[in-house]
Amino acid sequence: MNEIVSCPECSNEGKQGYIFSPRRICWSESADSIIADFGNEVLIKDAIFQISKIPAFRCEKCNLVIFKYN
Repeated sequence: MNEIVSCPECSNEGKQGYIFSPRRICWSESADSIIADFGNEVLIKDAIFQISKIPAFRCEKCNLVIFKYN
């Protein structure tokens, strides 16, 4: 991860690093609040024993984070 990446919104040079969470990260097409995340698409699963880190790009100017999930 040593390439220079420009932000797709502001063209500012972004930082490369890793995103991680001890909890799952889900996707929803609705902005409505929810009580539980059942039925939403899970992009990153819950950590069981070890928290995995995923390569990501971060623009501190736009507060934009981009990452590929598997």
